[in-house]
Amino acid sequence: MKNRDKILFGLPLAAGGLVILFAVLFLWQRRSFEQAYMRDAHNNIAQEAYLVALILQPLLDHGHIEEARKFCSDFQKDPLRLSLIRADGLVEADSSENPGFLGNHLDRHEVQGALAGKPTTVKRYSESLNQWMIYHALKLPTVQGDYVIRAAVTADQATRILRLAGNHMLLAMLLGGGMVFLLIYYIHRRVRRPLQSLQNTVAEIASGNLETRIDIPASGVVRELAGGVSHMAEQLKIQLAEVTSGRNAIEAILNAMSEAVLLFTDNGEVVKYNQTGARLFKLKESGAKFNLARSDIPELLPLAHRAFQSGEAFEKEFTLQRSRSAQTLFIKGRIIVQEGKPFLLLTITDLTNQRKLESFRSDFIANVSHELKTPLTCIIGATETIREENSLNAEQKNKLLEMLFEQSHRLNLLVQDILSLAAIEKKQLVPERDFATLSLPAMLAGAVQLCAEKAAARGISLHLTELVPLQLAGDCQLLEQAVSNLINNAILYSNSQVVDVSLTREQDSAVITVRDYGIGIAPEHQERIFERFYRVHKERSRQLGGTGLGLAIVKHVAQLHHGHAELQSTPGKGCAFRIILPLA
Repeated sequence: MKNRDKILFGLPLAAGGLVILFAVLFLWQRRSFEQAYMRDAHNNIAQEAYLVALILQPLLDHGHIEEARKFCSDFQKDPLRLSLIRADGLVEADSSENPGFLGNHLDRHEVQGALAGKPTTVKRYSESLNQWMIYHALKLPTVQGDYVIRAAVTADQATRILRLAGNHMLLAMLLGGGMVFLLIYYIHRRVRRPLQSLQNTVAEIASGNLETRIDIPASGVVRELAGGVSHMAEQLKIQLAEVTSGRNAIEAILNAMSEAVLLFTDNGEVVKYNQTGARLFKLKESGAKFNLARSDIPELLPLAHRAFQSGEAFEKEFTLQRSRSAQTLFIKGRIIVQEGKPFLLLTITDLTNQRKLESFRSDFIANVSHELKTPLTCIIGATETIREENSLNAEQKNKLLEMLFEQSHRLNLLVQDILSLAAIEKKQLVPERDFATLSLPAMLAGAVQLCAEKAAARGISLHLTELVPLQLAGDCQLLEQAVSNLINNAILYSNSQVVDVSLTREQDSAVITVRDYGIGIAPEHQERIFERFYRVHKERSRQLGGTGLGLAIVKHVAQLHHGHAELQSTPGKGCAFRIILPLA
C-alpha cells in the first residue's frame, strides 16, 4: 500500500480499531460483571438455604412434616423460591408450585450433589417456570430421613441487564462501524479516487501523452489541486509543442537528406543519427547502440582520433566492404562542442551508384563502340572497294552490295535495340506507369505468330502448350517484344527441334515460360546471361545477327511490370526462360 493510502485510510481504520477495542473491553467487563453477579447470587442463595435449613431441621427431627410443608409453601420472600425434596426425589413442598404438579427431582444435578453430601449451586433453565434459575441445594439429615433443601432465584434480571447492555454495545459498534464506513467511503470517493485519477493522468503526461484530459472534481479537497495541475499541463503542452515542432523540423531535414549523418562521442559511441545513417550501418532499432570501431572502415578510426585531439576537420573517400558487395563512401568529419563536450559529426555520401554508373557508362560506351566497329568497318571497306576498284565484275559487286545490306541491317538492329532499351529504362524511372489491361494469352499468340515463319524456315516446331486465361495491366507491345526475343533466341541458338511456350499461374503471379530442348547453357554463364552484350558464343551470335541486348531487354521489360526474369537450364537438356509478372 502506498504511503498516501496508509495516511488516508489509517485514521478511519484506527477509529474502527478503537471501536473494536472498546467492544472487547465491554465484553470483558460484561463477563466480569456476570461472574460477580453470579458469585453474589450464589453466596446469597447459599445463606438463605442455610437459614431455612436451621428452621426446618427441628421440625423434621420431631416429625412435624406438615409444619415443614406449610413453612415452605407459605414462604413468600421474593424472589427466593424454596423447595423441600425427599431423598427419593419427590417434592414435599414448594413455595411457587403445587408439589403434585412437580415431577421427580432426583435427576436434578443440584439434588444429586446435595444427596451426595456436597452443597451444590447450578444455573439452568426451569421448565416449570420457563426461565433461567440459580439453584442451591444442601442435604438436611433428620431422624425421619434425609431431605434436600433447595433455594432458587431467577437469573433473568441479570440476563436482561446484560442483554440490554450488549444491545447498546452492539448498537454503538454498528454506529461506530457505520461512521467509519462512511468516512472511508467519503475518503475513497472524494479524496483517494480523485487523487488516483490525478496521479494516473500526471503519469500519462510524464510519459509523453500530453493530450490526456485531467478530470477536475466538481467539489472536494482535490479540486484546487487538479485545477493547478491542469493549468500546468496546458502550459507544458504549449512549451513542448514548440520544442517538438523545432525538433521535428530538424529531424525531418536530417531524415530527408540522402547523406548519412551520425554524431559520435569521444569514445566512439553514436548518440544521434538519421535514417540514411541507420540504413548504412544496419541499425534496425531506434536508439540502437553503435560504436565507430564496428563501422567496418578501419581507416576511419585514426582520422577520428586525430580530429578529437587536434579539432581539425577531414574528408576522404573510403571503401566499405560488405560480405557480398562493396560501397564507396565519401566521409566528411568535423568536431562540434555541445555543453562543453566534443562530438564528432560525420557526413557520409554514398558514391557507390555514382561509381557504378560511371563504370557502366564507360563499359557501355566501350561495348557499343565495339559492336558498332565491326559493321562500320565492313561497310567502309565495301564502300571503298566499290569506289576504288573499277575492274570489279558483276558477281563481286553483288557480294559487296550483299555485305553492305547485311551489315547495315545489323547496324540498324543494334541501334533499334539500344534505343528500345533506353526507352524501357526511361519508363522505369517514372513511378506511375500508364498501363492498360491486356490478355496474356492473346499477347503470347501474337508473339508466337511473329516468330512462326522463322521457326518454320529452320524446321523447328513452335507450340503453345498451356494457356491459363489471365489478365494484367501492362504494355502489350513491350511484353510481346520480350517473348519474341526469347523465342528467337531458342530458334537461333538452342539447336532444339521443338520450342514450347506456356502461360501458367503460380500463387499471385503469371508465369510465361519459353522452353527448348537443345544444348542448354553452362552454369558459369547463367548468372550473367541477362547482362548487356553478354554472349555465350560470341562469334556464333554475331554470325547469326545477334546484338547481345535481347535478354537485357527481356529483364528490363519484366522489371518495368514489377516482375523479374529467370533462367532454368541443364547443359544438354535445354533451357527454360521464365518471365514472372505479379497479377496485383
